Amino acid sequence: MSEQIYTPKPLATAKPVRLIFVGGFLGAGKTTAMGALARRLLQDGLNVGLVTNDHAEEMVDAALVRQFGMPVAEVSGGCFGCEFNDLLDATERVLMQEPDVLIAEPVASCADTVATVINPLKQFYGSIFRFSPFSVLIDPMRLYEMLLEENPSEFARSFAPIFHRQLEEADILVLNKVDKLSTEETQRLVDALRQHHPSKLVLTISAKRGDGVDEWMNMVMQDAPAGSRVLEKADYSAYEIGGARLGWLNASVQLVGEPFFSAREYAELLLRRLRDAALARGSEVLHIKLAIHCQGRAMGANLLSTDTEPVFGGEELGDVRQAMLVLNARLGIDPPTLGGITAQAIYDVAKMLRVDAEILRLHTVKPSVPCPAFRMCSPV
Repeated sequence: MSEQIYTPKPLATAKPVRLIFVGGFLGAGKTTAMGALARRLLQDGLNVGLVTNDHAEEMVDAALVRQFGMPVAEVSGGCFGCEFNDLLDATERVLMQEPDVLIAEPVASCADTVATVINPLKQFYGSIFRFSPFSVLIDPMRLYEMLLEENPSEFARSFAPIFHRQLEEADILVLNKVDKLSTEETQRLVDALRQHHPSKLVLTISAKRGDGVDEWMNMVMQDAPAGSRVLEKADYSAYEIGGARLGWLNASVQLVGEPFFSAREYAELLLRRLRDAALARGSEVLHIKLAIHCQGRAMGANLLSTDTEPVFGGEELGDVRQAMLVLNARLGIDPPTLGGITAQAIYDVAKMLRVDAEILRLHTVKPSVPCPAFRMCSPV
């Protein structure tokens, strides 16, 4: 971690590119929100690219966004700040497609994005990017648990420090999924955000339904102060506490029916099987999401906790003969055990529905404590 002399990798653009960072904790709905934002930008005639970030490859976010026909590059193996050179390589690949707007999604379990990512990019590439205000999306359930401290789970207590740091460094706080809230509930959460962060702009959106997306787009397309909230201290001890309780799994699976199977039924049974496995071990689900692809279409589904039901999005695929499953699971189970549980669940559900399942890739990791290449605290 340093601010030493650095020779930046050359990045070239025909014109300045708008760079929008969209952060948020696990389950905030970033993929749906970025898709909604990208569609609005495309409607305005702008070319849009995306760079996603995760601790492992095979990311549902990238898989779902590709269906919109946008150039997408992934940074895996660590957060943007820790894998800064990989971030530059991924950015370069997307810039080759000449986007007008580049949306970057930091990994959901990290904070300190301004000091370790946005400020270094400003320092080294300020001439080719137009930096937008840094948005952090918020799921109402996490807000109840981690800000209002109403019935917080063990995971919520462990990860609350990271969640709060994400809110602290945001330029814009975006309360998502208001379609699930009453008017009174929405106002209560907005008031809580304004009370704890009185100097920040608070927006409300339903990325799924489209409410508030135009206002959000107008804000991030402005040359307003970007990355202006730098965390003063680089205290990464919270990652040691939270990360010790977290297994991180990404997998891709080929599914072939005998002769057909319901994509939605397979997804729902798999999510429930993984949830039940967590409950049986006294563990928690922090976030499980998946995408099933068939003939250029994609259906998404996610599970936010052991107390909730699966939520579906994307396209209804109906009965299919052959499909590709991409699965990302974050549970309070050690990685090797999580890998075995997940593989067994994939095969068990396949057997129930008379599906031939072939796991093409299954990778588990335990997120490590960040070790960014740069940490620039001074305004850039």
